[in-house]
Amino acid sequence: MSQQVRVSRCIEFVGDADESSNVRGNLSTEKMSFVDWFAGDVVATIYTETLGGTNDDIAPIAGGVNGLSLLSGDTDNEVMFLGTGLIFDITQNPVIETKVRITDVSQTSFFFGFSDANTETTPASTIDYADGTLAAAATDAAGFVSDADKSSLYYAAYIKTGGSVAAASAGVTPTDSAWHVLRVRLDSSGNCWWYIDGVLVYYKAAAVTDKPLCAIWNAGTRDNGGGNAVYVKYFKCWQDT
Repeated sequence: MSQQVRVSRCIEFVGDADESSNVRGNLSTEKMSFVDWFAGDVVATIYTETLGGTNDDIAPIAGGVNGLSLLSGDTDNEVMFLGTGLIFDITQNPVIETKVRITDVSQTSFFFGFSDANTETTPASTIDYADGTLAAAATDAAGFVSDADKSSLYYAAYIKTGGSVAAASAGVTPTDSAWHVLRVRLDSSGNCWWYIDGVLVYYKAAAVTDKPLCAIWNAGTRDNGGGNAVYVKYFKCWQDT
């Protein structure tokens, strides 16, 4: 009998197995694995917040629903940040994932991905398309950009060791209040894979270099839209140990 079970899709518990304990023995993972549903967290004690704009806010989603509301500032180009510590390293093959919806795509700038810094000096963003020009405040970063100053597409964007920032269309157009699952995966060579809703949308070899990285969200206001919310349902991450 094989000592290893390989699953190509998922394990689903049904019937009695869905109503009671369904794992016997000590479940032990080799990889670091963490899921934050933002259910009652005191966010500022776990993440780094930068709320530099007028009326920037990070708060639980109302109505007893898990997740966070990232509310950008009232005026054009006000940007807020939410970042983890610098807890990731390409030698450990890190993966990060979040589920987000942008309430007003036509007036919002958004970034999610890896960065060498968990905050920037607003209005500079980790990577964005402010006034239609691709720019990065980070020295090393790789993630998703959606920016009303460019178009409504998601872009796979990256910068390495302070060189030229680059981006490619991810082929997905976010619409107002539509949920999307965004995943960014790095390997020990700094190669990067971008996924949207479980589908690989872009790959770049040697996108970043070997240095401490965080996971970070940016939410910014465009065209004085005022108080645009990005809702974040959860944060998941994996890394070798």
